[in-house]
Amino acid sequence: ADIKTLPDRYLLIATSGGLNQQRTGIIDAVVAAYLLNATLVIPRLDQQSYWKDTSCFAEIFDVNWFISYLSRDVEIIKELPPKGGKAWIPRTIRVPRKCDPTCYETRVLPVLNRTQAVELTKFDYRLSNRLDTELQKLRCRVNYHALRFTDPILKMGKLLVERMKMKAKHFIALHLRFEPDMLAFSGCYYGGGDKERAELGAIRKRWKTLHASNPEKVRRNGKCPLTPEEVGLMLRALGFGSDVHVYVASGDVYGGEESLAPLKGLFPNFHSKQTIATKEELAQFSSFSGRMAALDYIVCDETDVFVANNNGNMARMLAGRRRYFGHKPTIRPNAKKLYKLFLDRNNMTWEEFSSRVRTYQIGFMGEPNEMKPGKGEFHENPDSCLCQAKGIETIEEKNRKDAVEMSDEYQSIEDPDWIDVDYLYKIEEFMSD
Repeated sequence: ADIKTLPDRYLLIATSGGLNQQRTGIIDAVVAAYLLNATLVIPRLDQQSYWKDTSCFAEIFDVNWFISYLSRDVEIIKELPPKGGKAWIPRTIRVPRKCDPTCYETRVLPVLNRTQAVELTKFDYRLSNRLDTELQKLRCRVNYHALRFTDPILKMGKLLVERMKMKAKHFIALHLRFEPDMLAFSGCYYGGGDKERAELGAIRKRWKTLHASNPEKVRRNGKCPLTPEEVGLMLRALGFGSDVHVYVASGDVYGGEESLAPLKGLFPNFHSKQTIATKEELAQFSSFSGRMAALDYIVCDETDVFVANNNGNMARMLAGRRRYFGHKPTIRPNAKKLYKLFLDRNNMTWEEFSSRVRTYQIGFMGEPNEMKPGKGEFHENPDSCLCQAKGIETIEEKNRKDAVEMSDEYQSIEDPDWIDVDYLYKIEEFMSD
């Protein structure tokens, strides 16, 4: 890095959204600095999004570890040094989404050469998904090794995992994105009448770039997060019994206990940070959504099976992490097909419903070979960093195509941190243990 980095060339980054969306920005910031031969200033976290979290980088991530781990790749400093003894105000610009290396060379480099300091704003998914292998490997070094949570977060996260494992040898972690901001952003309708339309419509107005909502079209395209009841029905149809312990990672669920009641009825062994830790233990984290999300991230990463009711940032980031570190399954809903099934579920037997859910979920069960190398978001499918082996194709091609399309299509403007044949045997093993 000391040879590659040019003097008086500083790159600043302002991330956007919630924890996992900001994580994508931090990862890509390192690659952008590498491409521009610039010194990277520790990224600035978004403190203006829905949650108003005032945490800085060093309050969530181990900043010294981050700098030292990447020291051979990129020069990283904590603050922009003064210029001529005065505070230095960098030039702010925004690059397009999926900006490739040539794009950075033509749009950012000329400004950087003139001003010596540039801040890239709203930095999320501002770097191409597909890069040269060495740049993809740099992404992996940042994501899976350099970005480490602070010791207090790691200690509390480990405690939460230990307490879940005391309750059951195996457990499921469910990322339930059903907060009001997520539902408003999605443009979906969940049957709450004029009250729901008014409440979510008012929130939706904060995103001035969103088009008018067409709830039926959004649901048909698989962009609606499953309701707590729907994700519970999906899991029961896949073979998870009522005795399974479920850790639920979520913010404030829209509709509160009324919305959660059907899920709790299906899985009475229902747990969360708040139920397995005391208020005193969570006190240093509870006022900061990013730090609370980091605790959920740790538990969801350590679980035997991770499930999401959506295909957003946390689902993709953890799917990639669980592929990278030896592989553990991540179940995502095939929402394009499931939505009709949920509408018709009262017109069929449970056996028929369950059978169709299992069929539709082929390709969405987090099996190792679900996605071809190079397909989907790199954060979800870090193929350049994984050993590849040839094998027999076991996934239905159509469902695999749906999974890849869903990943490629999903674009968050501001993260409101919006089966293979062996699968049945794995379920039986899980249940027997």
